[in-house]
Amino acid sequence: MPLLQAEDALGDPDALATWHSALSNALSIDVPHDLLGLWLYPACGGAVLLGPEALAQDDLAVPLPAPQILPAQTARLESIVHGAGYGSVVALPIRCGRRDVGLLLVADLRALHYGESERPVLELVARRLAPMLGRMARQWSATAGASPPVERVAALVDAVVHAGAHAGAPRLYLAELGRALERLLPHDHLELLVADASGARAYRLGEHAGGPLWADPSLVIERQLFDLEAMFGTRQSLVIGDTYQESRWPRGYFTLEEPAGAELRSVVGARMCAPRNVVAYLLAGSAGAGLYGQEDAALLSRVGGLIAAQVALLAAAPACTSAPLPQAMAAPSEALVTATPAPAVAGTSEPEPPSLLEAAELLAAGTEFAESTRRVADLAARLLPFDDMRFALRLSEGDRVVLLEPGERRPLPDLPLIPVAGTTLASVLQGEIPHSFMLVDGEARLVVPLRVAGRVHGALVLTARRPAVLRETHIGPAQQLADVIACHLELLRRSALLPPPYLSGWKKVR
Repeated sequence: MPLLQAEDALGDPDALATWHSALSNALSIDVPHDLLGLWLYPACGGAVLLGPEALAQDDLAVPLPAPQILPAQTARLESIVHGAGYGSVVALPIRCGRRDVGLLLVADLRALHYGESERPVLELVARRLAPMLGRMARQWSATAGASPPVERVAALVDAVVHAGAHAGAPRLYLAELGRALERLLPHDHLELLVADASGARAYRLGEHAGGPLWADPSLVIERQLFDLEAMFGTRQSLVIGDTYQESRWPRGYFTLEEPAGAELRSVVGARMCAPRNVVAYLLAGSAGAGLYGQEDAALLSRVGGLIAAQVALLAAAPACTSAPLPQAMAAPSEALVTATPAPAVAGTSEPEPPSLLEAAELLAAGTEFAESTRRVADLAARLLPFDDMRFALRLSEGDRVVLLEPGERRPLPDLPLIPVAGTTLASVLQGEIPHSFMLVDGEARLVVPLRVAGRVHGALVLTARRPAVLRETHIGPAQQLADVIACHLELLRRSALLPPPYLSGWKKVR
């Protein structure tokens, strides 16, 4: 039976029509028919006719699930189609997890043509279509055709950095991440776990409301119950088509407080090796079986790389040397994730504009922070018209900061402390103003905060020499860039605040 990638069907009527025709031809071998109607029930509500297109002219009203279609409703639909002249009619709901995500209608002009041999075939077809329609139902929107994958990925990055900037507690952070991930990776449950140093236990970080880790025994999972290391083995990602067929999966554990039918059937996971030797696992699950594939595992691994630094911060004790965000900064930025390219010069080919996704992945994959920041600055220079970039970081509660330039290899404590009291930079650091832009004698300076978990611990400072092109319209993209790099700088800042290691038996030589 031909199947279609859910993402390929979104907004592509030609691909959908071609696939529907192929499905009808394949099904006609075992179940001859004159009509094959297929509807999708999007999660946002309503019903969408997937094929055939001509059926839309008949204005046939199909039942809507709540969350499932009742047998009386399908019987009523079959009666209506019978009355239109078809001698044999079968209507079947397509169920994925706890809700019906589609409706299959097969009709033939000949009477009594569908018996005990045809109905099991149609039920099998409905089960095979369930994962595909389940994904489509979660991703479908009124503007599905205007949202190609690259834009959805860009929106995901924007939402990920926004969650890191504003969500303080791990539980709130995972909730924000789940909402951002839903359009690209439909799921009923998202889990974030961190392992202890020995790997003997895991902690449900995504359910942690705040305070010291491992303090809530109900969130601790022993290896005997769920051995994550054994489940992943040497792989960095995991796909379970049906947890009912996987004896190592702790059935019912993650959905214990959910209503009946919420048990996770398909699972996709990614292992993260975060800074500070933190090993974490990001798991997404659905109540429908067979929903995920290797492409989903690759996507989740990519997301894991983006959030690894943030996970390391969530797993650590919160810092206290930062200012809370002002109310004006509580809403997400509406700036574009990609730069608006300048008009192309005639006869030249314009390179594709950079995106914040590239900057996020440079930081996620980089092994040397100084080199990563230098490369991010080079990329940002294609996104924003500046000449110099610096990061102002607070190492204490006072009015002094260190100015870190991209590519700087010296430790933060070795950099000079610079007083900023009475400046607009200090106002941004204190959370008194959301940002700052100044244009003096043709030279521009733009300052936006470095935000992590709802607090400000530094600022991104961009300057442009005369005649400056940098303007207030660049505040939005600059803030997004700051949010991408903020958690990585916070890890660096916290490391600088740690006391030097104590070496027993050593003494200072005068």
